[in-house]
Amino acid sequence: MLSDLRSRAAAATWAGPIRLAILLAVCSSATVSQAQESRVKEGISEDAAVALVRQQTDGKVVRVDRKRDGDALVYHIRVLSQDGRLREYLVDAATGSMR
Repeated sequence: MLSDLRSRAAAATWAGPIRLAILLAVCSSATVSQAQESRVKEGISEDAAVALVRQQTDGKVVRVDRKRDGDALVYHIRVLSQDGRLREYLVDAATGSMR
């Protein structure tokens, strides 16, 4: 019975740090995405990215998606050009540079 209590106490001792490690891992991933979201707010908005592409291409924007490209967040903007072609442009959400 004493050994059973000791093993339970040891398990309880290890459970705390493990739970803490899991909690920290979850919180740190949330912090990373919040930091990236804050970078977008400091950079260029989706509306500004669409306006930039419209100005450069003189086409009709048909779809906008915000995605990750490595560490960067980018707007994938699909445009129907005057000649009927569908083209895709990438705008970096932090800097506003267009590819």
